[in-house]
Amino acid sequence: MAKIKSQFPVGNFYLRVNKEGKGVVRIRYFINGRYVHKSTSIEVDVKMWDNKGQKIKNSTNTRLNNLYNQKNLMLQEFKNNIDQQIRSYEGLLTYEVVSQIVNGNLSTKKQQIKSIDFVEYCKEICNNKYEQGKVSYSYKYNKSLAIDQFRDFFKTKYGKSVISICDINSKLFEDYKTYRIQERGNCAESINKCLSPLFEGVKSLYENGFLDSVVYASIYNKYVSTKKTIYNPIVEDKTIRYLTPEQLQEFVNVYRQTRRQRTYEIMQMFLFSVNTGLRISDIVTLEWDHINITKKVLKKNMVKTKEVIEIHLNKSAMEILNQWKRYNRNQRFVFDLMKEDADLTNPDFLFKKIASKNRIIQTSLHAIGEKMNLPFNLSFHCARHTFAVLALRQHKNLYAVSKLLGHTSIRATEKTYAEFLPDDYKKISLETIDFGIAI
Repeated sequence: MAKIKSQFPVGNFYLRVNKEGKGVVRIRYFINGRYVHKSTSIEVDVKMWDNKGQKIKNSTNTRLNNLYNQKNLMLQEFKNNIDQQIRSYEGLLTYEVVSQIVNGNLSTKKQQIKSIDFVEYCKEICNNKYEQGKVSYSYKYNKSLAIDQFRDFFKTKYGKSVISICDINSKLFEDYKTYRIQERGNCAESINKCLSPLFEGVKSLYENGFLDSVVYASIYNKYVSTKKTIYNPIVEDKTIRYLTPEQLQEFVNVYRQTRRQRTYEIMQMFLFSVNTGLRISDIVTLEWDHINITKKVLKKNMVKTKEVIEIHLNKSAMEILNQWKRYNRNQRFVFDLMKEDADLTNPDFLFKKIASKNRIIQTSLHAIGEKMNLPFNLSFHCARHTFAVLALRQHKNLYAVSKLLGHTSIRATEKTYAEFLPDDYKKISLETIDFGIAI
């Protein structure tokens, strides 16, 4: 059974050894990716500290044991006092608030109103949602960018980098909307996305008693009005960019003639994707542990959908893998796009690393596409589309292709590649299905 995550930051003790070699017990609370530290000023013999049990060990010496028990009680009382203040705090628990509580200088509400930075407050709300698993990392990342853009606007217009609660009013938000429309040329939908995390901050401030009801009512949910949806009776098909067998052969010809090692390796990754259907995120994170060389099978969790895929590798895919085996550069990651000690459980690191590698690879593929005189920009995702289209044109089972692509449902595959489905699927859509039920 999974451990239930506390809604409050949990404190724990640890020992720090000073210059004199004496151990001093400190306490720390983890909130929104950072630690708040505080010394308890209680000295402990380093050998007697039980880090796992978060206390001083028992001693066979009765006098020392009584002293250690007394210090343990002092530590527990120290922690309980902080925990009680954290649990009884009525507002949003931010890093600054917890720091004030731990250090014993929590300010009054009036002082907080003057000191709270609105931008940082909005970011804390976003971080809290992410840590509680309510939103994805990409959501947190994009909303944080939008919040920073609001700060940049404020700094340019008023010359101040900190937006206190006293600065918040309806005119500020109306000026921001005007700026985004007139100077940035943003559409209403784009502006509203940028306003969303700011309005969440405004709502939280009001609910915690930091914002006047009149100011709140004049700001909250005052989005830019959007045009009414206009019905378009013409069905527009989404263009799927893929390489035809002839274009794929031309790509292979360029690949064989390539002398630049890095370009050669990127083209190998592209061809591996053509033969497996992997996304760039799964190429970057592909590990040798995901591959059974003897059985010629690849099995891994997809980064985007979290679906488990199992692919029987063909001759071309195996040739590429064997060549990378001979390179012997990385004992963990197949295509050496990550360091061996990379922490894939860190979504912040993973998101940025994949994005960084993607930019480099896409730039190289774009140049290759121009060299081939392709009528469209060559991207890494073209390899995945090529895999799917050519498989369907070979009359491969739709369900099997869907599973190989790692789609969460067969409907997603059918919708994306409808025009490439074999004739028997198309035939069903053209037939009139009649069960003989009279109504």
